[in-house]
Amino acid sequence: MTGHLIEGGVAADVRAGLDGVASGLFARLAIKSAAEHEENPESALAALKATRATAMLIPAQCGGAGVSASDAVRFQLALGAMAPSVAIATTMHHYKIAALGNVAAAGVAHAQVVLKDIAQGSKLIASGGAESTPGRDLRTLGSWAVRDADAYLVTGLKRPCSLSTSMDMLSLMVELRAPDGSPEGYAQAFVEAGADGVQREPFWRSPVFLAAQSHAVRLSGVRVRGDHVFPLRGETGLRFASDCYAWFQLLISASYLGIARCLAEATAPARRADSRGWTTAVARLRRLAAVLVDAARAVDDRRPVREQLNLAVQARDQVEDEVSALGGRLLRAAGGGSFAGTGFYTALAGGLNAIAFHPPQRGSREGIGLELLDPESRDKD
Repeated sequence: MTGHLIEGGVAADVRAGLDGVASGLFARLAIKSAAEHEENPESALAALKATRATAMLIPAQCGGAGVSASDAVRFQLALGAMAPSVAIATTMHHYKIAALGNVAAAGVAHAQVVLKDIAQGSKLIASGGAESTPGRDLRTLGSWAVRDADAYLVTGLKRPCSLSTSMDMLSLMVELRAPDGSPEGYAQAFVEAGADGVQREPFWRSPVFLAAQSHAVRLSGVRVRGDHVFPLRGETGLRFASDCYAWFQLLISASYLGIARCLAEATAPARRADSRGWTTAVARLRRLAAVLVDAARAVDDRRPVREQLNLAVQARDQVEDEVSALGGRLLRAAGGGSFAGTGFYTALAGGLNAIAFHPPQRGSREGIGLELLDPESRDKD
């Protein structure tokens, strides 16, 4: 999107996708162009907080809106069309909240405490799902939490960590350890961004999606209260991990489709009159969006967890297989004049390839929460 100057050309479904969840958000975002949001995401992030879009997936009983997975997918797609990096960054916020919401709904007190805290303060949550090592699966972590009376001391390094600058809290997967160092399983820890021992370090040097604030966060013996550490034990822990993956696939794919939509809107005025490439690409983007919404309905319909996870991963794979090529088609349709006049179009088109770098990447789909993947999804390369 290019902001208030051509607001009349913005597709109605983008406005509906945003305002259907957070009334007034479209107008707040449309004050600036997508290119301006990529230069500085602060006003977009402030708008999300002001309209309580940050609480869209928090259950109503914990102070949020409790929107459906289908509406959340439509929201992220619309957000990606107006503020690309912000859509990617806030995916990290929303997917973790959605998975934790299911735990809270099951009556787990720790999850309810965390979600009420987030909802009350309209907090933004950065997420460190796993710091994997090349050649190892996602159970190889770079963070751990040592029991210390009624709290934990968390140490580790998360990089990249989107929202590292603007986060109010960091959620990360940790190895639990007893005071003597013996292992006690895995957990999700929710760390206050301003706590002693939390440091930010430069990491992301690419100009593409720089506004996602994906730098490094180092934790050095950060004290975290016990009710903000959620052990991943038993069926509840496995369900939480599976939900994290399913929600992440849906929302990150929606964000990248939204970015492709942003490229389509940006190049629409410049496309050659006789070019069929633009129209064909946009039609395909809509079909991919429909695939994602269908996968999200499996979540809304409470289908078996295995089915939810597999449909989400399959939809993500389909988006990953096609979206970068569609971006190239949109870029070509806009012509050489657009290419020469700004680097924004090419940055968006190139950035669409980055969906392949998000977990679980092909070839490394092993770990907690991925046990339910069908062989064709797990082994896809």
